[in-house]
Amino acid sequence: MTICLAPGGAAGVIAGLVLAVAGLPLIGAAAFVLATAVIALWLWHRAPGVLIRSLGASLSDEWEHPRLHNLVDGLCATMGLPRPTVCVVDSPVPNAMAVGRDPDSASLVVTSGLECSLTLVELEGALAHELVHIKRQDTAAAGVAVVVAAPVAALIGLGKATEWVHALIGQGRELSADQRASAVVRYPPGIASALDTMVSGEHAGSPWPPGRGRLAALTRWLWIDPMVGAQAGDPTAGNLDDTRVRSAALALD
Repeated sequence: MTICLAPGGAAGVIAGLVLAVAGLPLIGAAAFVLATAVIALWLWHRAPGVLIRSLGASLSDEWEHPRLHNLVDGLCATMGLPRPTVCVVDSPVPNAMAVGRDPDSASLVVTSGLECSLTLVELEGALAHELVHIKRQDTAAAGVAVVVAAPVAALIGLGKATEWVHALIGQGRELSADQRASAVVRYPPGIASALDTMVSGEHAGSPWPPGRGRLAALTRWLWIDPMVGAQAGDPTAGNLDDTRVRSAALALD
């Protein structure tokens, strides 16, 4: 809610000051409250859907991806979670992310390449990782942070705005989700194996991120493999959320 209130508050201050200077201080105060509330509520309720649409994700039917849905159902039963909406993005790059205000409204987004590229135990590990984000309600800040950062990116550039998103949602959250997920799955080494498969380079050169526009470009740190498309000398390489670092950390457990 703090992230939601910031842009609303900024717009409210501007509107309030303009009206106050015009000699309408009471109306200016009302405008501040109204603008703050309306923009914050819009972000809270609409940000996840806006983000999913920006990625070009579509609803997945069980008959299309039976293995995927079967694993999600089993993991949700184990973790005590309501079943999230499952969406698929058409991309050969194996990756996944989760967004939503809370577990009851969460959406699990996977690329078409995730199911094709991973073995059963690897896929279970990747899905468990994303369901941990839903369980911990990491998803609440994730979608809002990306939508709020989009206009900021026009001023400071995509690179800095992407790192701003990373700071807002919490550095180290991917490693933490790996560790929590390893306590849920039947074969914990499958998570590290899934990460190794993602960074194997088999799909190097495939377009990434999916979707077009600034919003899609700002989702980097929401994906289970945020290092897709990273170039040599990337300043974020080696941090706690680097896919290779997480794989090595899991191997030590």
